[in-house]
Amino acid sequence: MKLFTPNTDSIFDFYDKGKFLLAYRVSLLFLIAFTFLSVIYLINDVNSMLTIFLTEILIIATFIHLKVTKNFKPFFWIYTIIGTLIINFSLNYLLSLTHYVDFIWIMVVVSLAFIGLGPKYGFLFLIVNILGLAYFFCFTLNLHIGIIESKKPLQLLVDFIEVSFALLAIGYLLMEFVRYQKHTEEILRVVNTNLEDQNMLIQSKNLENETLLKEIHHRVKNNLQIIISLLRMQSNEMKSEESKMYFTEAINRIMAIFLIHQKLYGEKELSKINLESYIEELVNDIITVSLNQNRIKLFIKSNVKDLSLETIMPLGLLINELASNSLKHAFADENGKISIVINQTGDKFDFDYSDNGSWKPPISDRVSFGVELIDILTDQMNGSMVLNTDKGTHYSFQLTNL
Repeated sequence: MKLFTPNTDSIFDFYDKGKFLLAYRVSLLFLIAFTFLSVIYLINDVNSMLTIFLTEILIIATFIHLKVTKNFKPFFWIYTIIGTLIINFSLNYLLSLTHYVDFIWIMVVVSLAFIGLGPKYGFLFLIVNILGLAYFFCFTLNLHIGIIESKKPLQLLVDFIEVSFALLAIGYLLMEFVRYQKHTEEILRVVNTNLEDQNMLIQSKNLENETLLKEIHHRVKNNLQIIISLLRMQSNEMKSEESKMYFTEAINRIMAIFLIHQKLYGEKELSKINLESYIEELVNDIITVSLNQNRIKLFIKSNVKDLSLETIMPLGLLINELASNSLKHAFADENGKISIVINQTGDKFDFDYSDNGSWKPPISDRVSFGVELIDILTDQMNGSMVLNTDKGTHYSFQLTNL
């Protein structure tokens, strides 16, 4: 029916189109119904004509405005404001009328406010109408009961028609609300489906990238392992103990890097390494190579949950250098203990390394190279270092998680 379904091609938003059609159809139905009621009231009850006449003028003006401009927003404001005023005027000044239908019209007005103006204004008009009802019950109802007379059959029929029409209006508003709700749910369903598809695609890409990264770490690990094996073979052929020591130092430094790639290849998350496990395995390998494994105790404590790969690499080399120096120069004739404690605070972390050995003077300049390497690695991690040799050797570093 074109009369009830005007052209809405110029309105593109679903909800705006729905609100315009709701405003148009409600105005049209009100126009038909109140025209019919005004004729009946004009014949049977002239006293009721004032509210009917005011309502009729409001409906005609709103319907014309909608038809011409297709701007539905004034409709909701006019119907809720003027409707509230007319209802409360009828309740408190037209005392000869039965007002049960006014309570239903209040529901219509409040429903229009919620649908057309939003929850904030819906609650506002709800409160205003509740206050109007409170005034009616406190100051007008008893007077109204004393004045009201029995209705004639035709008057009862008119009241029934008005009540029925008001209930139909509420039903239509509820139907439109349900339609909006279903449309919203459908949009959410489509959006969720698209998000799920995108998430599956992202997960697939992440899995593919993770597999590639693991393969890279695996290949790097294997290459480093080959280098370590070649260096060890070359070291075994050397007759000079000093040359063998240099090769062992180089192997240990490569081992620190090798263990990082080995850990990354074995972890579920490529961006995270169990730091305590890594340090323990690294230092134990150094102890094993030094043939002091039965005389050295290792203590490790760390609250670090996550360090970047850019930090773990120089940190591993730093620990390798410190542990190698301790084993070479601190535990020659005694049992020993190496302690490593790491505490993270924000993007900084404190790294304490200590041993309980008695350092002996170096026989060459190898220690000076180790000290220089420690300084380089500390600078690489934007850190600082304090050395204390009163009881054993104690390094205190403050480093940055790069």
